[in-house]
Amino acid sequence: MVIELLFNAALMLFFMYCFFYVGSTAPKPETGVMNGAQWPQMLLVLLVVFLCINMYNIFKRTSKEEKNFKSITDINFKEFYKSKLLIGMTILLFYAFLLEYVGFILSSFIASVLYSRLLGEKRIVKLLVYSLLSVVILYFLFSRGLDIMLPRGKGIFRDFALLLETI
Repeated sequence: MVIELLFNAALMLFFMYCFFYVGSTAPKPETGVMNGAQWPQMLLVLLVVFLCINMYNIFKRTSKEEKNFKSITDINFKEFYKSKLLIGMTILLFYAFLLEYVGFILSSFIASVLYSRLLGEKRIVKLLVYSLLSVVILYFLFSRGLDIMLPRGKGIFRDFALLLETI
């Protein structure tokens, strides 16, 4: 309990620092226009709010489950290596690595398909359609709505991204 609370508090302090750092380093926005600094600041505020909620829930839960406390030696690492959590983190790690080389459109589509499959979607047509829709919506939200340049990839992947953008 104490470790979880301290970790959440450290994350909250770090996100608060990031909020003020982004605000101080970004250029001043025009009146009524959102610039590149306000989007991360909104996400950081949400992260801090959700961390406060999580800390409250941890505190509330542990007061009831004080008798069932598990130490670090009680954790089964073999089951953790087989868990969906580790597989999901691995998918996101590869996604972050491939994003620069493969580009946003293709790497996001592949990551969305893999993650949806991991979460239990077995119908291939639905999986492909929902992944495609989510990538298209995110692309238009970021590139057209927020004017954020998304990675296009390198080599043939860049050509593919440019072809898709002209459509």
